[in-house]
This record gives sequence, structure tokens and C-alpha cells, in this order.
Amino acid sequence: MKKENIDVTQAIIKVDLCGITYKGEKLEMGDSKEKWIKVLGKPSRKLPAFGEKNQGISVWDDLGVAIDNFQNENGTVAFLYIFFLNLDSPDANEQMLNHARDWESGEHIAARNMKGGKSLITEEQVKKFNRENALKKKEYIYPFKVYQGVVDLHGFPVKKGMKIKEINSYRGNNPSIEKFGYVDDDIDGVNDSGNTTKTFGGDYRAPGNECKEGRLQYYEVTYTATQNLEYLKIGYESKEEFEGRKQMQADYEQRIKKEKSAK
Repeated sequence: MKKENIDVTQAIIKVDLCGITYKGEKLEMGDSKEKWIKVLGKPSRKLPAFGEKNQGISVWDDLGVAIDNFQNENGTVAFLYIFFLNLDSPDANEQMLNHARDWESGEHIAARNMKGGKSLITEEQVKKFNRENALKKKEYIYPFKVYQGVVDLHGFPVKKGMKIKEINSYRGNNPSIEKFGYVDDDIDGVNDSGNTTKTFGGDYRAPGNECKEGRLQYYEVTYTATQNLEYLKIGYESKEEFEGRKQMQADYEQRIKKEKSAK
């Protein structure tokens, strides 16, 4: 495919193999939330925590990003979300966003409650639904504004509207940078093809590198069922995942050693 020449040099967020840079300031996955707030500024909102050790999600509405410490027992940053869609999008109004399945515009409610060619929902009810939605926006992870411009992901672009084939076409320029492959965390649980050319709704993951404390920094792009890019997520391997991965590696190496000794 013919690729657009996208300049990533002016991107305000740059994602390295280990760590992230925001306007020239270095951040690390696995660092404390306080360090991130020092660089990004005071968050616009904080969503409630789930679980004893979770400190909740911090959202920067003007930047279009959010961070979460989910799975990190010490409250350090586990996920960075960079959003390209939010609750003002047509996808949200049709219940397509992955973290807002219950979100629905008054117009969409009216359209699915038809009888005899006429909606059973009155215009006043539509306005009421939309007023209630406006008040509920702050309860969701989606920023009030989406991220503007391009993200520099390992020197290659990710931006609003890009399909997986396009994202991977840039990454293919560097054989040491792996492409995104489809994973079974999807909307319908059907496609397990690992397809990297056709865009399906759901998640695509690119393998990461061992970074802080030997844990992996990895990457996911998530699409809606209508194949629109919803967000880019940078993840940090949990302690449990790290220990499990290392145990599997050790078991494999031990098995290979025994096989060689038996020959």
C-alpha cells in the first residue's frame, strides 16, 4: 500500500522501547503516579478504585490520555491509554466503545424503539436522555477531548483513523520492530487468525521489551466493531505475569537441558 508521509518529529508523546516521553520529559511504566502527575500536570478527574490496592484511574481531559495502576500492587502505573475516540463519537452513541457499552444517545434509543414507522420515544425524552448523558460523562474513562495529532510509537506513526494494515506498514520498515497481531480479547470472540492486514473489532498486540525490573512494556491498539481506532494502550507486565513468564522460561530451559543430557 502507498503510505502517507507522516512527520512524527513534532509528536508530543513519544513511546520508546522502554519508557515514554511527553514534551521531552521522560516517564517510565512502573513509576509512581506522582511522578507522572509531576510531568503531565494535575489530572482532570480520578475515577473510583476497584480493589484494595488499586488507586483508580487518572484522566487528563485536555490531553486525551488516562493512566491506571490496575494489577500493580504498589500503585505504580500499569497502563497508559491514548484515546482517538470518546463519548462524543458516533461509535459511542451506538454502544460501540469497549469501556462504555451502556452509553447510548437519546437519538439512538429513539431509533431502536420504532413502531409503525414512528418512534415511541418523544423528542422531550430524547433531550432528557442526552441531558443525563452529559452529567454521566465524568464517570467514564474517556477524556472529554481526544488526543490531537500523531503518537510517535518507536519512530512510526499512530493517529486517529488509521487501520491496522497502515500502522503495520510503517512498522515493517524496521525488522527489529514487530507488527501488531490480532489477539482473542475481541468483541465477538471469533477471529483468532493473527491477521495483521484486515481490521477487525477488538485488540491487536505488539510484543514488548523487558524494561523496569525486567518486566515487559507492551502495546495494544483497540478497534470498535465498526473498525475505528479507539485507543492505543501501553501496558506494563504485572508482578504475577512476570513471575509466571520467568517460571515458564526456566521450565523450558530445564527441559531442554535434560533432553540434551539424555542424548
